[in-house]
Amino acid sequence: MQSTAASPAGRRLGRGALASVCWLGLLTAFATVRAQEAAGGVQFADVTVEAGIDFTYVNGASGQKFMPEAVGSGAAFVDADGDGFLDLYVVNGAALPGYDGPTAPNAMFHNSGDGIFEDVTTQSGAGDEGFGMGAAVGDYDSDGDADLYVANYGANVLFRNEDGRGNFADVTVAAGVGDPGWGTNAAFVDYDRDGDIDLYVANYMSFSVDDNKECFGGKVRSYCGPTTYPGQSGVLYRNDGDAGFADVSEAAGLYNDTGRQLAAVFGDIDDDGDQDLFVANDKTANFLFVNNDDGTFTETGIIAGVAYNEEGLAESA
Repeated sequence: MQSTAASPAGRRLGRGALASVCWLGLLTAFATVRAQEAAGGVQFADVTVEAGIDFTYVNGASGQKFMPEAVGSGAAFVDADGDGFLDLYVVNGAALPGYDGPTAPNAMFHNSGDGIFEDVTTQSGAGDEGFGMGAAVGDYDSDGDADLYVANYGANVLFRNEDGRGNFADVTVAAGVGDPGWGTNAAFVDYDRDGDIDLYVANYMSFSVDDNKECFGGKVRSYCGPTTYPGQSGVLYRNDGDAGFADVSEAAGLYNDTGRQLAAVFGDIDDDGDQDLFVANDKTANFLFVNNDDGTFTETGIIAGVAYNEEGLAESA
């Protein structure tokens, strides 16, 4: 997920529309690609309209310069119905508590297999109306189909794929993964190598509309910077193998509320066979948590040289 500048309350994505970096990557994935002999690269064409993707992002802009308004949303490709074609799930924003605004559910677009998408949000049951930030795809219940986790400003949502045909049900409460923080991103991973998919949720900062600070660029009111508010720790949920999760953040050594987490990605950084965790923070030092292969992690961002930029400064990673 990328931070973006604040936008009008409604933004229609179409040919020539201004989109975030996240959208640029996702909506050109079905483009016509050809080699550029001179440059030796590839070229993309915007086919959003032709593909039938009609979606308006709502950021809840109220004129109050609330922080969530200035952070863009995400999207995910998922084969929701198991037909072999990647469908598109797009996360939307919402009006903030106490402020009126349009209803803006997340959207599910079914891939017909010929480059054309159909809006099946209502049928899918995955049209969450929270203030969405990001989404993750994984088979958390090991039944062979793709489930969805949505990171929100506010309570997150876990959608279970009920029949492998793209019909989803909200099982957040039963699974115990409704973290109420400001979720920006999430990732499914088997961090403890027990065969069950676990879940990590990246959290941004502790912000409330009731504690909205005023910041200025010169004499003009602007959105505050990320360090204006306290950071929030991410959350590691361990899968118990019975469709439920337990918060093991502290026990695993991942509790750290000094960052402002925008994204999290797992990978075997040290080639020892287990999954390590990199967390990209906003204007605070990034984290690199090395997996100790005993259920715990050790933070090594500074030692590994990934906490700061080449000038020794924290930036928006």
